[in-house]
Amino acid sequence: MAAATAQEEIAWHGGGALVCTNCINPQMAIVVDVTFATDHPQMEKKEIGDHKMGGGPVLSRGALISPVVLKLLRETAKTHEIAHVVHAVGRDTSTNADAIHIAREGVATGLVSIPNRYMHSPNEMVSLVDVDNAATLIAEFCHAITTETDLTAR
Repeated sequence: MAAATAQEEIAWHGGGALVCTNCINPQMAIVVDVTFATDHPQMEKKEIGDHKMGGGPVLSRGALISPVVLKLLRETAKTHEIAHVVHAVGRDTSTNADAIHIAREGVATGLVSIPNRYMHSPNEMVSLVDVDNAATLIAEFCHAITTETDLTAR
């Protein structure tokens, strides 16, 4: 099942993702978003990470990300030779993944982001290669999940 949601900025307080998660009752979620591309001047890589346009989707790792889902995403990317980057996030991801992860009794959540140059401007840019690779990664990941897949921490 898939859901497209809005109101990411208020996800902690009842945005579309939180409401949808409570209605659908998923065991796992993959959130798709954008992240800052840092391959242009004046971007602080020490703070944000090194996410180049054309370098593949960015897989987040952090407190609100399921380590099991991240591991399965990375294994899928490796198996299908999909270029990707792992990004360490601090307290939260500032995406719908945050609210989904803590909804109900908790949802095993992964975050796949596409590097976006000039975010929050009228001139945002993404690489179609990154979009295609993110879509392929998610499709192959979903194809590999079975009823026997253990989503609990190992």
